[in-house]
Parts: sequence; C-alpha cells; structure tokens
Amino acid sequence: MKRSLIKRLSAVIALTLSISLVSCTTNNNANSDKNLSFKAGTYSATGKGNNGDIKIEVTVSDSKIESINVTESYETPGLGDVALDSMIESILSTQSLGIDTVTGATNSSNGLIEALEACLTEAGGDLDALKVAVEKNGEDEVMETEVVVIGGGASGTAAALQATDDGGKVILVEMTASPAGQGTMAGGMFATNSSKQVEKGEVVDGKWYYDQFITTSNYNANGGLLSKVINNSGDTVDWLEENGCDLILAHPSTGGYYEHKETHPASTLHGYVEGGTIALTNLHKSIEEKGGTVLYSTTAKELIIENGVVKGIIAEKADGGNLTINAQSVILATGGFGGNEEKVAETFGEGFGVSRVSTNIGTGIDMAISAGASANYEDAITMHYGVSRGGTNWNTTLNAALLNPYLHVDVDGNRFMNEESFIFEPIKSSNVIKSLPQRTAYEIFDNTMIETVKEKGFAGITDVFSGELATDPTVFVEVGHPVNTADRYEASITPEDLTEEIEALVQEGKIIKAESPEELAEKLGMTNLVDTINRYNELCASGEDTDHFKSSKYLDNLEGTLYAVKITPSVFLGTLGGIDINDNCEVLDANGKAIQGLYAAGAETNGAYGNSYVYFEGGTLGYAYGTGRIAGSSAVLNLKK
Repeated sequence: MKRSLIKRLSAVIALTLSISLVSCTTNNNANSDKNLSFKAGTYSATGKGNNGDIKIEVTVSDSKIESINVTESYETPGLGDVALDSMIESILSTQSLGIDTVTGATNSSNGLIEALEACLTEAGGDLDALKVAVEKNGEDEVMETEVVVIGGGASGTAAALQATDDGGKVILVEMTASPAGQGTMAGGMFATNSSKQVEKGEVVDGKWYYDQFITTSNYNANGGLLSKVINNSGDTVDWLEENGCDLILAHPSTGGYYEHKETHPASTLHGYVEGGTIALTNLHKSIEEKGGTVLYSTTAKELIIENGVVKGIIAEKADGGNLTINAQSVILATGGFGGNEEKVAETFGEGFGVSRVSTNIGTGIDMAISAGASANYEDAITMHYGVSRGGTNWNTTLNAALLNPYLHVDVDGNRFMNEESFIFEPIKSSNVIKSLPQRTAYEIFDNTMIETVKEKGFAGITDVFSGELATDPTVFVEVGHPVNTADRYEASITPEDLTEEIEALVQEGKIIKAESPEELAEKLGMTNLVDTINRYNELCASGEDTDHFKSSKYLDNLEGTLYAVKITPSVFLGTLGGIDINDNCEVLDANGKAIQGLYAAGAETNGAYGNSYVYFEGGTLGYAYGTGRIAGSSAVLNLKK
C-alpha cells in the first residue's frame, strides 16, 4: 500500500497530565531540580521514524520546553501517531528526554527523540542533563477479577468482550498505549452467512472454508476447532458490528490477485470500513461500557500457578510498579513472536528480521510453557504475504506489471516451476521463494512488458480489476490506508511509460539490465541462465510449455534488452502457531489434558495451519476473532466448575 501522508498541525500538548499516560511516572518533573537553559524560540528538525521522516517544531522558553508540534508524519495511524502523542506528553510532563520509548513503536519514538535532540541542541540545551533517565517509582497493586485476558488485539478483544457478554468480571491487559496487534493491520475477516451476505444472496458454503484450511494444512489442522470457528463466523461478524466494528462485504480479490478472482466464491471477505485500529478501539469501548476493564501500558510478566492451576497473572505497570491480578481464568492472546528477532532467527534461520508488530514477542508461548503446556516455538510458521520485487512499491504500476508469470529462475539460473502456478497468489509466491536457495529468485522480462504497459496499462498483461471490482467497488481500510478497487481498475487501464522508473532502479542496482543472456548471466553470476533462456525461448516458439505446463498465453520469448528483478519473501506479518489447544480453546499439557484455568486464542495457537498461511483473504483475522469468542465463553464456564 502507498503510505498516506498524515499532517498534524498545532498538536500542542498541555503540561498538566495524568500519571496514567504512557511512560509517565509519579515523578512528574524529573528536571525540576535542574537549571535547564535554552535560547528561547521555535526550532524545527526532522527524525527518521518507522515509515518515513517525522518533522517537528519545538518552542522553548529560557528554562522550559513549552510545546512540541508534529507537523508531518508517515507513522501508522493508531500506533505510531499514538506513540508520538504519548512521548510528547511524557517529555513535556517530565521536561526530560530520558523516558522510555513507547512499547510497540520503538522506531517512531526514536525518530521523535532524534528530531528533538537536534532542536534542543540548536537551542543551546544540555543534552546530557536532558537525557538523564527518569526514575520509575510506582507502587505495587493487587486487583481481583474472574477472567483476565492478556493481549488487546483481535483475539484478546473478542475473548474479553465475549466473556463480559457471558457475565464474567473481566480485565483485559495490553502492553501498548492503545489497541494493537495484527488485528489493527488486517483488512478484514472471512464469514459464511453474515447478515450482509444473506441480504446480498452471497452466502458461502462452510465446507469451502473448511477444505481450504484442511488441505492447506495438509490435514494437520484441528478440524473440530475450525468447524466451530467457521460455523459461527457469520454470527461473529454480526456480533462485532453490534459492538462498534464497522464492516463491509468485500470482493475476495480486493488485493488484485488473479487466482482469488477466478476461483474464490464471491463476497468471502468482510473489510474494515474505518480500519482495524478504530474497530478495535470501538470494541474496547464496548467492553468497558458492559462492565469490563481495559488496562493499556500494562505488560504481563508471568502466570500465577498454584498446584498446577492457573490463578492469575503478575504484570508491570507503566510507572514501574507490579500489578497482581488474581483470577480463576487466564486467556493468552499475545499474537505470536514475529517481533522477537532473536527468537525468529533461532526458530526459522537468519534473514527474516521482525514482523510489523514488534510487541508480538512470544509472551503467551513462554507463559504456556511455564504452566506445563504442550507448546513450543518450533510448531509455528512464518506468515508472509507476498514477495518483494526489486524494492518496487506496492500499488504502483511497475509493481503490478511485475506481478505476472514471466520466466523465473533461482540464484544459479535454473527455472524451478510453472510460474503461473504461484505468481497470482501472494502466499503461494512467498512459500515458493522461501523454499529456494538463499530464499531468492529472479524474474526476467524484456521490452515487451514496457511496451505493453505503455500502450494498454498493466491490465494489458493480466486484467484483474475489471468487472465487479470496477463496477461495484470494494472500499475499505487496510494497514491504515484506503482500498478502492474502482480506483485500481482505472489505474490498471491507464497507459504509463515505465522506462524512466526502471532506469532509475537499474542505476540503484535493484533491477539488472543486460543486452544479451550471456551478459545477464555474467552480471548475476548464474551458471545455467543462458541454457535456461534458450530452452525457454524454444518452448515459446513451439507454443507449448512441455517442461512446466504454463499456459500458452504467457509464453513470450525473451529477446533484445533483458531485465532481471530480485524476488524475496516480503510483508512478514508475524508467526502462526505454538500452543496446543482443544476445540474449547483450553490449553493442553503434554498428555492432551486441559490445564485448569488457562486458555489461548489467535495467532499463537496451533489448530489452523500446517506449514502455510491459507490462500484466501481474512483467514487469520476470522480465526482470531472466532477463537477469541470460544476462549471467552470457555473461561466463563470455568467459573462455574
């Protein structure tokens, strides 16, 4: 998705703040006993955030930081921008840069600090004095409840809301300053027979979803659990809407993937109208309105276990104090461990980096293990959604034009499969690339692609957005950015000359250009590329791919100037799996028996996946909300035992 520019003018934050704000402490002015000195005035600077530059203006008097305005930011709505506000509030309150970064938004926090340091240095401030760490001296507390849920993403929110609906006394703890998790990033969820589907006459047979999960998992999935999630999915959508989550019935190919358009039933996806952050924020409000409690900036640290029975949790508050929450039921919903770079590398190998949600660090899996559960990191898989093509930006004409089954080769120039079989489904694409040496492939094309797009737009190669996507467009929000399939259709049929953009990427080394197969092979260091191209051209001339059975419509010989684009797995969404649960979302021990008082839901549980993310939109979000509801109901039933 293109990053949308968020301009936030006049964001002056008041000095009088509650200690409940993120990163604030009981010491409200850490530098009150220091003689801060500045050259009074207004200063501006830029820092590097998570998604781009953060520009600020800082006004200081001769002895105080008076205001901090973020004038321009690309940070993710509902996460990065909330982090900036929280940091600014804390800095103004304490008159110090020695505060904690906001959990889950470290890069945004550091970008703000970088810009502030530049401003305050220009103003003549003493950075050493300003960066003295603010002391945390919060008091310990004890709370009593019946159900405590760890994690405020989709699965945890659904669990807390359902448990509240079922009459339980509920506390939800979330380590970040606002709703977070993959549920804020996702575009939507699947369902079978929601009110919207029934009204439109486009219900989906639950067997279709069941078969997708079961076959993709190679029959390793928990069929009983999946049946519950799938059979209740329509009701779950209606229930979410009743509680403030605005959803729209969407076409299954909103992402522009040809396979989804051709093979998936219509209207399988329910997209967030206002985005996941607003949806989860509204659901949290509903929890509180119904009597539940939501505690942000509260980090669960360990389970309270007595004689093998889970009795609550111990957490750390933003002020540094411990919070003991005694409860009869604990639900783990912390979203996997994709944000834990060390654990990701240890489990899957080097080079994966971290996922988009840095707070998913394995908290729930570790807690389950501490309770004697059948849980381990090795049961999980990485959830990648698509591949990176030479660093080209998503939703651009060039990126869309490259999303086609040209000749693909591995790092030594060998053709490895029917490109058409995987290129139109992003998850299959990433699965294939991850299986190759160095997790890398190269896509090779010639000037034919450039001339086609110049004359007909990228739809001239493969037309994805025509038909219903153009005439009855899906409009919703994903990863904080709007999706409009009618706009994408117009872009797809708009001619564009890609020459300048491609040449710029050639100069950057992101696209390799050559005037012959021999030159290209030499530049890429590929032993077998020349023979592969020659063989491919023979197949194109015959009009039949007897090697890998690609459709003749995509057999176009390579000649003249050649281009190669490096392809690697991209969009590391997180991990899936780790904790064994039954169809009531009870956490199981090594003997398959339920651990009393302990439940789990969402991405950190086993049950939905084998070694691949499912090949349809909304699978994981639907599973998260669905298992969350099951866990919430089961946790309340435990109170009656």
